Amino acid sequence: MENTLYGGQAAPSPAYDFRLYDQVWQRVTPDADPFSPDPAVAGMTAAPRTAAPEAAVPAPRQEGGGEGNLPGAEANPCCMGSEARESLEVLEGFLQEELAESRCCQALACRVRNRQAAQLLCRAAAEKRAAARELCAAYYLITGSRYDPPITVERLQWEDLSQTLRTCYHQEVCNGLNYRRAADETLDTCLQKLFHRLADQAYRRGEEIMTLLGRLIC
Repeated sequence: MENTLYGGQAAPSPAYDFRLYDQVWQRVTPDADPFSPDPAVAGMTAAPRTAAPEAAVPAPRQEGGGEGNLPGAEANPCCMGSEARESLEVLEGFLQEELAESRCCQALACRVRNRQAAQLLCRAAAEKRAAARELCAAYYLITGSRYDPPITVERLQWEDLSQTLRTCYHQEVCNGLNYRRAADETLDTCLQKLFHRLADQAYRRGEEIMTLLGRLIC
């Protein structure tokens, strides 16, 4: 099949007939010269050059240690922060009490002859030392400084084993009650959990003393 006649003769292949493209171009932009080296004359506008994106500049590193840059080192963290500072005096009192009772239980364990009582008192002394370490850690988290409790030497008044266990029982349940009260008064969530856990330990030791006392006197 022959191509369409162009001026009385067979038209060349459209792939090489640039006159057809010229006609189309003239209908679109009659004042433009598509073959002009000048883009403005050819009816084209150069694409605006976009500036290269600026590289992100890292923030200058602070001198003198990195504690201020660590996560959780805010001026007022969510736990062990300003809310817990209101309980510092209570925290100090608990810490001194746990240390004093730990020494007392250890001394009593060396004096009693009942094996079960000695084991119970030794375990109580160890738990109270552990509680003192937790309280000391909480104090440091709140204040950023260490707390050195005053060392007191108790003069033990030795009674018979039943009276000694009775005294220890009341001390434990009173500690549990005081921890529960402190947990209810503070608004710091982490300090509440610590006080509740220590309260549960104190009540549990009180129950163990009651069980042992029942075996001794009944």
